[in-house]
Formats: sequence, C-alpha cells, structure tokens
Amino acid sequence: MADEGSITRAAAALGLSQPSLTAQLQRIERVVGEQVFVRGRAGVRTTQFGRGLLTRARTVLREMDRLLLDSAPGERGEVVLGDSGVLLARVIPRLERELAATGTALAVRAHIDPAAAALIAMLRSGRLDAAVISEVLGFELPVAAGVHRVTVVPVEPVFIALSARHRLAARPEVDLADLADEAWIVNPHDNPGWMASVRAACAQVGFQPRVAYESSHMAGARAFVAGGQCVAIADPLSPEHNGVVFRPLAGDPVRGRLDLAWVDQCPVPADLLHRVVAEEYRAMVERTAGYRRWWADHGRILA
Repeated sequence: MADEGSITRAAAALGLSQPSLTAQLQRIERVVGEQVFVRGRAGVRTTQFGRGLLTRARTVLREMDRLLLDSAPGERGEVVLGDSGVLLARVIPRLERELAATGTALAVRAHIDPAAAALIAMLRSGRLDAAVISEVLGFELPVAAGVHRVTVVPVEPVFIALSARHRLAARPEVDLADLADEAWIVNPHDNPGWMASVRAACAQVGFQPRVAYESSHMAGARAFVAGGQCVAIADPLSPEHNGVVFRPLAGDPVRGRLDLAWVDQCPVPADLLHRVVAEEYRAMVERTAGYRRWWADHGRILA
C-alpha cells in the first residue's frame, strides 16, 4: 500500500480483493495499537508511526529474502514449480521421468495459487524455481529482475462454467449477453484481472455481472454451479464432471495468455521445462472435448 499509494492498486498487485486487504490492514492496526495509514482523496499515506513500522518491516523482509535464498529449493536437491491451474498435474510426472532418464536426482514439488501476482512474488523471493503463469490480456503483470519469462500459449480463451441442467448447457458456445440475469461465483484470491476483464466485456454488451457468491475452494464453487445457483469463469482445460459443463464464450471477449517463468537459479534447464509444459498442454487439449473443438476452429495456438 505504501508503494502503490492506493488500497485498490495494492490489492490488484497482490492478487487480493480490496475488502480482504482492508481487513488485513485493520487487523495489523489492532495488533500494533496504532494507525498505520491515513486515507485521503489522493489515496493513502503512512502516518509517522506507519513510516517507522514500514522501515523496520522492510528490514525484516530483506533478511527473510536472504534466508530463503540461502536455502533455495535447488540447493536442497529439489525443484519447486508453481501453477495457477491444472497443468502441473500432468507436467510433474512427465518432468520426473525426463529427469530420471538423464540421471538427474531432483525431487519435484508443486505450489498451486490462482493469483499470478502471488506466483511472481514467490519466484522473486526464491520460494519457487519456475511457474506456469496465467495472465489476462490487458492486465499483464511485470516480473522482477532475475525472473525470466517466455510465452507458451499466446491466446487462451476463458470458458464459462454452467450447470449441466442450465438452459444454455446444450449450446456449443455461449453469448455473454445471455448471462445478464445470472448470478456469478468468484474466487476472492483469484487474479483480479480476470473479473476486471469480465466486467469490461459485460459492459460492452450492456450489463454488469452480479457477483452473489465467493468461494476460495474449487469444490465448493463447483457445487454451487452444479446446483444451478450461479455461473463462473473457468479454465478451458478443466474436465467436466459432477454436473458442471464448460462452454466457450462466443467471440472470446475475455482472453488470457499462458507464460512460463523461471529464476536464474532454477536447477532444471528452461528449454526442458518449456518443451514439457508445451507438450503436456497440447496433450491436455486433446483430452478436453470442448477445448479441442475450440482449437479446431481457431487453429493450434502454441508459441
């Protein structure tokens, strides 16, 4: 918040909702017993106490970064990968086989987080060696020095999750305007760029999405969708099950991009990671009927 000068901008950078970040600030102020920020028309600014707290907090964070780098994953004979979706479930077994074939003794661990900003922060701090980053076109996040990035899928559609009994479920694709009267469920910890892009696309067809539910857990969100209470944006690689179907949006008004990011100290060669991620992505497309049809209509889209 101090760097951005705004709770709204800070929340977007951190991949949090504004109410969630405000609640965290209020908890901090209750613990320290002092006001840390003052709100004004131009945004937020630190109080005198807040400036002192910030100076000490930055010192602690620098020391934590040094500690984490001193015990980086690669030094412990392992590689830690991050992802915001379902791709690592196939990438990790394939990567383990490839590493074993070359005699490389590395354990592979995973961290899943829906927020691209959180994955980038973990790369920067040394807690991740590499990550599959799902970006929103028009809302891309910068990476820090020492973090490299290459695009794997330059254009990735966003699908809509519907109950299998929904009136639109039988259609091969869904017009966004037909969702004007629907309730939506969102993940408050998801990349905020997704809903920002959805809201902008909805505004273009004359409505704003009514967010009636929030769920941080995929199973909980799917239960609401399966029951017909709401709709949700969805990863096109998601498999259909438990009464939920996934359909592309007509004209692809909301689009993303899939990148691979890694740090200098990553113990796995970047070209090997890139090849495995791209090949497993293609294999998942072939196994996902709706996305396979989308690719057939749009051409195979891999960088």
